[in-house]
Amino acid sequence: MSELSDEELVERTTALVGGLEQIAKRYEEHVFLAWEDPVTFGAGHFVLYPEAGEITRFAIEEQYTDTDWSDDERIATSWTWDSQARVRQPDGDCPWVSLAHGEVAPGDYAQLLGLAEDWAKTTHTLAEREQALTVDPLTAPGVERHGGQRTFLS
Repeated sequence: MSELSDEELVERTTALVGGLEQIAKRYEEHVFLAWEDPVTFGAGHFVLYPEAGEITRFAIEEQYTDTDWSDDERIATSWTWDSQARVRQPDGDCPWVSLAHGEVAPGDYAQLLGLAEDWAKTTHTLAEREQALTVDPLTAPGVERHGGQRTFLS
């Protein structure tokens, strides 16, 4: 059980949610924040996804003491996090596989925000690199290319 009061626990949760919303806004071109039901979707209460497909995700699930998430009066006493990716299996199935995971106490919510920020920044950087690979013709004014126009990928 956490040594923090219920009020302090609620403040930490509010700060965590606010921080996650800021991260999603900062990287909104390539990342979005989903509020999910972990029982139905199996990820977490707060899940960061890349805008382009659902190959990876960063999930955060609230943990409770002496109750479960169905209790309307529940207060998170810690959070678990899980960085996941879909991995193709020999049978063609692509289940979610945990790449890294952990648990964070409410007093350390800033650490969890740091992990979420790192995930979002990496996702953003990878998306930016992918966008840089263009199939548009590379042209230079006044320069003709023998054999037609070339693209970055050809």
